[in-house]
Amino acid sequence: MTTLWMLEDLEPFPDVPSVGDVCEPATYWATPTMMDLPADIVCEIGARVEETTIAGQQERIAHLADGFQTMIPPYVDVIGETTLTGCLVWDRYLWMDYRSTPVGRALVLERATLYRRIEAPMPERGWSVMDYQGPTMLLRDAPPSSGTHGIVWNALRVTLQSSA
Repeated sequence: MTTLWMLEDLEPFPDVPSVGDVCEPATYWATPTMMDLPADIVCEIGARVEETTIAGQQERIAHLADGFQTMIPPYVDVIGETTLTGCLVWDRYLWMDYRSTPVGRALVLERATLYRRIEAPMPERGWSVMDYQGPTMLLRDAPPSSGTHGIVWNALRVTLQSSA
């Protein structure tokens, strides 16, 4: 079985999986150069990437272990057998960017957070805009201290599951 990290956005959704749940997320692949990923969540995984054209839009989809598929963003220039470096990102709005629908099942083994240090929040027309500083870090236990650090992603350690 293949175990890796999957980032989950911070928007509230009724389908937030708990440890032990199996979910079927629509994902794309994120690289360390795309996002400030801490080394703790970066993995290397073998994949077969194929290109397809749907409604005039070229897309690349990676086939990982156990029938799990993930979309490959345009800036990741790979086709064929390759090794991907990074992590999955569960995007509940993936359908807005891609016509393909990746499939796959994942068992949630652990929930954690990625956080960064916050400088003073900057009020902006009634909103509070965070000014993050320093590297993104993985926090596996308690939430970061309120007021000095802010959560930027939920992180799920998952095992890919066969859909059969």
